[in-house]
Amino acid sequence: MAAPIARSKRALVASDSPVARDPRVLRQVRWLTELGWSVDTLGRGEQPPESNGKHYAMPRRSGLFRAFAYLFFPNRLKYAVLVRDTIPEELRIGQVGGMYDLVVLNEIELLPWFAASRDDVVSAAGHAHVDLHEYAPSQRSGLAYRLVFKRFRDWMIGFIGSPTIDTRSVVATGIGRLYAEKFGFALPTVVRSCPDFVDQAPTSVDPADIKLVHHGIASLSRGLGLMIEAMKLIDDRFSLELMLVGGSDAVETLHRQAESLGDRVRFRDPVDVRQVADVLNAYDLEVIFFPPLTENLRFALPNKFFEAVQARLGLVIGESSEMVELVTQYGNGVVVPGWEAADLARSINALTPDAVRAMKESSARAAHDLSSESEKAHFVEALGLKGGRGGRPRA
Repeated sequence: MAAPIARSKRALVASDSPVARDPRVLRQVRWLTELGWSVDTLGRGEQPPESNGKHYAMPRRSGLFRAFAYLFFPNRLKYAVLVRDTIPEELRIGQVGGMYDLVVLNEIELLPWFAASRDDVVSAAGHAHVDLHEYAPSQRSGLAYRLVFKRFRDWMIGFIGSPTIDTRSVVATGIGRLYAEKFGFALPTVVRSCPDFVDQAPTSVDPADIKLVHHGIASLSRGLGLMIEAMKLIDDRFSLELMLVGGSDAVETLHRQAESLGDRVRFRDPVDVRQVADVLNAYDLEVIFFPPLTENLRFALPNKFFEAVQARLGLVIGESSEMVELVTQYGNGVVVPGWEAADLARSINALTPDAVRAMKESSARAAHDLSSESEKAHFVEALGLKGGRGGRPRA
């Protein structure tokens, strides 16, 4: 009798996001396919090209319907109509028959569904992992959030400690400690948001035109106004360009704030995430100045830090402990003492062209270490799998 043919291990990578445009989800899918897994995906929008399996698309309710549900529905009904019922029936009512050996959930939105459905989705010997990314209890603020969304989000947060989850990961050590202290589970593995390695050299530095850049979400809580205020105190050797996504009201506010600075502060259209490192290579210094208004900002270790390294830029950062640790280790940036615009201006004005060149060269030397190729090992470690290569032990 012929031996049975061994089937490939099957994984489901899930996120309540447009998965084909979510860099962290795309890396997870690619890492698993590289390890020989058959990978299905669950999420909003189209199937990611990295996936080699089936895609379960979650349609999004209309804005009017979502607003009505947020305002008037109790938490469980709200979740049912906005999230659970958008999951395709094949997954939602257990038709897959526990066929997955591994499920990777991203953030918290799918946890209530999974807590009730694990036995229908995951095999008896299977493994469930949640990548929590940042610290969910402090991700939002503001009156509108507290009045409309907080109770619902707090209800979802309550599922983070569910026994249906086997392992967890986060983007930074400090955030992992916050979770472990609040929920009493083991310290999550740190899997940093590093993009793919980009093979390029630092560009030359013009002593009369040192180019500062900041790219990312248009959020006034992330120090963007302080950057513009600092430019009023920074000498004419420096210019600042902002490449921002979303937040049209915030962008308009920043435009008005920068009017008196003329061409010294410019705004450019965002580019596809896969082009960021190539586009940023033309600049000299990435400014990441996040006053620690929330726990996530206190322990910020954002994508843009690693994208700037792949772009071979120097870093100008505030006293955010996770970034400070890396800048100290690799010597590729300067840490601003204090959180005022004057502090930022003082640190930038003190930079010489030679210092900027040295930081850019240090980022070039750090680029292999701070890439997805090295970070794969930590993802594999988080899941208890074999096959990760590269990376360094992380405390």
